[in-house]
Amino acid sequence: MRADVVVPPALTTAMTAIHGDRGARWCADLPELVGHHADRWGLELEEPFEADYHWVAPGRCGPVEIVLKLGIPTAEQELHREAGVLAAWDGAGAVRLLEAALDEAEAVALLLERVRPGTDLAGMPDDEALPLLGATGRVLHSSAIARPAAALDPTALTDLRTGHPALPSAVTTAAADRLEDLLTTAAAPVLCHGDLHHGNVLLGEGGPVAIDPRGVWAEPALDVSVAMLNPLGTLPSDRSVLAPLLERRLPLLCDAMGVEVDRGRAWTAVYAVISALWTAEDGLGVEEDSLAVAAVLS
Repeated sequence: MRADVVVPPALTTAMTAIHGDRGARWCADLPELVGHHADRWGLELEEPFEADYHWVAPGRCGPVEIVLKLGIPTAEQELHREAGVLAAWDGAGAVRLLEAALDEAEAVALLLERVRPGTDLAGMPDDEALPLLGATGRVLHSSAIARPAAALDPTALTDLRTGHPALPSAVTTAAADRLEDLLTTAAAPVLCHGDLHHGNVLLGEGGPVAIDPRGVWAEPALDVSVAMLNPLGTLPSDRSVLAPLLERRLPLLCDAMGVEVDRGRAWTAVYAVISALWTAEDGLGVEEDSLAVAAVLS
């Protein structure tokens, strides 16, 4: 065990809530797992970033600044998909994947380039942050690459028809119907980020850079949705205030991304319910903010 490896308490809390005893044991084993990959790639690592679902730390591989990202292996293979998506983009609008260790039973590891200065967009006002998010999405969507094998269909994100006992069935069913309508009338699919929000775009020396893609093969307007729900905890609870705020935000984002506002609005309404369903499935309660967005935009 490497006693110098810090495991953030928030990571242990989140992993235990989601994965139970397995998540707690994985966090306890992290010093050894981190040490293994540091030795494997010759890394000198710094203190980890605050993160809830993965162990992520900056460092160096010789003269190159890097970020090491470790995750618990899951049936969904999120980090396998992230590696495939980043490899497909190859640094065009997204952080560059340098190495990956995907086949070990204890942990999945990605070695990424470090983005400098690396500030995210969470502290920016909408007039600045949303056009940057839209422009980043437009670069990703214009890469003209073939569909990576790992990319998800929108229907594979979650089962809206089945829903969850914590959520009103009328809400999840309506979202499922709207998703079917969107897919029937969709523009040509591209490789979408799938989790494009203020915390997943960093300012780099050459412009904004996306990190942590989910990887969804869909029309570009899908990438409006998550940004509209963020930054988390900042949307007003009063729906009479929320509605005009969302309508003001939509063109700031959609125009920069090059998509129709109506498509962005519809995808946001669907994805808000998907987000709430994920939260319920993870045992983290009812995501009232997302449900309010879905209600206002439906």
